[in-house]
Amino acid sequence: MYCRNCGNRLDGGERFCTKCGAAQQGTPAGPDSQASERTYSQTGYVHQNETAGGFPGGGDIREGIPYPGFSDRVRNPEILAAVKKNRNAAKIFMLILTPVPVIGFAVYSLASGSMEIGSALLYGGIISAVFLVFALIGFIRDRSGNTYEAVVTDKKTRLVTQNGNSENSRSITQYITVVRTTDGKTKKIAENEGSQVWAYSYLNIGDRFRYHPQFSFPYELYDKSKAPYIACVRCGTKNPVSSDRCSKCSIPLLK
Repeated sequence: MYCRNCGNRLDGGERFCTKCGAAQQGTPAGPDSQASERTYSQTGYVHQNETAGGFPGGGDIREGIPYPGFSDRVRNPEILAAVKKNRNAAKIFMLILTPVPVIGFAVYSLASGSMEIGSALLYGGIISAVFLVFALIGFIRDRSGNTYEAVVTDKKTRLVTQNGNSENSRSITQYITVVRTTDGKTKKIAENEGSQVWAYSYLNIGDRFRYHPQFSFPYELYDKSKAPYIACVRCGTKNPVSSDRCSKCSIPLLK
């Protein structure tokens, strides 16, 4: 049996999903059923029985293991300010980096005399243009990405060849996480060896999660009690699930 809401595998006979708390087919509608469903708020913290280890939905400090649910801190002012600061820093860095090849080639031409200044400016300009194009692509992707909710359906790896058929080609491992979104679409999150392999290492088959493209670490589990850690959305630092704030930059965690 599988939960009709999140796809979590069930042993059978459960009245409510052990992952998302949704009532299952055949669950009698009555006072007990309604009370159990009210236990799960939109923020993911227990309202009616806080002594069980849950948190008030609007609480400022959330230490301990959270109940299943997505965080209401996505619009937290501290988090939004930190994300904006990161974006501005990235833009400034790219603006500083873009003219460096032109300046470097020009200096090399004047200092060594082995290259005409015109050729130096041409080569440097081409490299600077490539930097600028990659920067613009990154900014466009950052703005065009959409948040989505999904369930992991499969994980696999494969070898891919870089540099085509050239003599310098080499094979690397590609990690693929297959997910099904709430609107029924299938997505494949592909991560290459040598880069950040976040989705494949953080998400397991059956996990329900949200993808937040505006954050440095974009994956938020619905059931954080089973998470190996909670990563800071600004710097990616791995924090214990019981922590309330990032140990490195001190902004609130998505709890």
